[in-house]
Amino acid sequence: MVDPKLLREIPFFADLSDNELEVVSKVVKQKHFNLGETVFKESQDGAALYIIRKGEVKACKTAPDGELFTLTIMKDGDIFGEMSFLDGRPRSATIVAVSDLETFVMDKAEFETLVDGNPRIIYKLLKNIVFTIHSIVRGMNSRYIEMINYMWGRRR
Repeated sequence: MVDPKLLREIPFFADLSDNELEVVSKVVKQKHFNLGETVFKESQDGAALYIIRKGEVKACKTAPDGELFTLTIMKDGDIFGEMSFLDGRPRSATIVAVSDLETFVMDKAEFETLVDGNPRIIYKLLKNIVFTIHSIVRGMNSRYIEMINYMWGRRR
């Protein structure tokens, strides 16, 4: 269990009431990672959502030669692991701490214990996850169009 006051500082939990934070705090744990430590690896099974309290991570894909290629850097307040958390499929990227890292972790099985008795909380948290995914997809779309325009010399 995490102190609900700590969760109040995180944008992901910002729209939860004090009573809702109290409920959520019972299924959230804190976890620390050191600089350079791998949080999880691409293709690993996993069903936990991570929220960065303090620090930075890089999301990486493994190149055919085994080298890690950095996709993005995430920092305080960002979430990761949301795809496996939602769909139960293996991790799509490797996450590595690029600084000492403090996270809040929500395991899917524990999260699901809240579903029946707290549908409003579940709605708010899933909405925040969807907004995060939506933001990622919009960013990828913009970068894709920029790449196409660069490759083909087109202007917007």
